[in-house]
Amino acid sequence: MSHRNASAELSVGAVVRLTGLSEHVLRAWERRHGAIAPARSKGGTRRYSAEDVTRLRLLAAAVAAGHRIGELAALSNRDLAARTARPAAAEQARLEELFAALERLDVAAVERQLGLQLSALGVRPFLETVALPFLREIGSRWEAGDLCTSDEHVASAALRGVLGRAQRAGGSGGGGLVLATPAGEQHELGILMVALCAQEHGVRVVYLGCDLPAEEIAATAARARAQAVGLGIVALDPPSALREVRWLRRKLPRTTELWLGGATAERLPTTPAGTVTVGDLAALETRLVLLGARGRGDRP
Repeated sequence: MSHRNASAELSVGAVVRLTGLSEHVLRAWERRHGAIAPARSKGGTRRYSAEDVTRLRLLAAAVAAGHRIGELAALSNRDLAARTARPAAAEQARLEELFAALERLDVAAVERQLGLQLSALGVRPFLETVALPFLREIGSRWEAGDLCTSDEHVASAALRGVLGRAQRAGGSGGGGLVLATPAGEQHELGILMVALCAQEHGVRVVYLGCDLPAEEIAATAARARAQAVGLGIVALDPPSALREVRWLRRKLPRTTELWLGGATAERLPTTPAGTVTVGDLAALETRLVLLGARGRGDRP
């Protein structure tokens, strides 16, 4: 791929950090096998996108599972994912154990299991294989009538407790990233997960919690000299969400990025210039690597 890609912002070094692959492997997979096709900067250096990182992770997982890169290079990401799908039994067993404790209203057991899994797996695998599937299953069971609202609240509170304690255990000090939900938005699990990921990437966080007016978020971002503000928008109606986003964007300096995430954020028909919708973990990690590099004064 010789043309420039506006979304390709990551250097080789950043991709090495994100994927665990060596620079030698990256270049071999590109040159010898054509498995990946990074863009090029004006100076001719390789630049990678979040989509490239996703593909490289899938390729790495397939190679680790015993497949040969030469057999994988031409496969689509969907086919790669099918070859690297984890045995569902282990993940389903973890979920059933959590829901068994939830049915007993044993909040301590739910929190204990979640905490143990976070410690055992690490942040990214925990979010990908435990926390996010747990939240999706909670929503599915609630919609099917298998969970009542109180069960949903208990489960969310348990996960919030685990994420909150892990977040508070991280670094302190001023923040490169301010996290909040806008006025009227009560769901904070998403921004807690972002805080955890940010800490893993060495990005300092100022965590404000939920239901804050744009003026307070902007004022805190100014005090913290934040490079970015992350806004979680899950259940707020789109017109109200868009109003808050526009107001906050106007209050923030142009140099401060505004990240949006959550179900409502992804449904917004339009967003102001200077905002970025972060739709998945790979995209989030891309933003965090870029943010961390700027905070250190490095090239990303």
